[in-house]
Amino acid sequence: MARIEKSLFTLFFLALLSWAVYVATDWPLRASIIILVLGSVGIALSLVQLMFDLASAEAKSKGIAFDAPALKPEGRWGNLEIWGWILAFYAAIHLIGFPAAVPLFVFAYARAYGASWVLSLTLAALGWGFLYGLFEQILHVPWPKSLLGLLIF
Repeated sequence: MARIEKSLFTLFFLALLSWAVYVATDWPLRASIIILVLGSVGIALSLVQLMFDLASAEAKSKGIAFDAPALKPEGRWGNLEIWGWILAFYAAIHLIGFPAAVPLFVFAYARAYGASWVLSLTLAALGWGFLYGLFEQILHVPWPKSLLGLLIF
């Protein structure tokens, strides 16, 4: 009985995502890109989940356990350290702007947790390149002015 309920639940989301992608095909590409990309990924994952749901009970019980282990704070300050990074990133976005804050944050985070200079600079450059290529060149996202940008200009 549980297998049927799981399958019906997965079918519901598969139908919902399929409907969303179908509706978004009539929209302009710029308006529908997120729905098309995420909906297509969701449809593919729903189909995989449906195959698992319809598999036999014996095969399901022998499957891989996908339970995530409990998170344990490994830093000296635990969750405060994580919140500090999040708030610092938020402050950097407002002070220097999003396009400059992303590579700075990636570089600082990588260096703080043991990455080499080369790896940190490479990750920061890749983050900036992705941000610039996708949001500046393809989607033409207008970024709000930063506080520093307002003071200088």
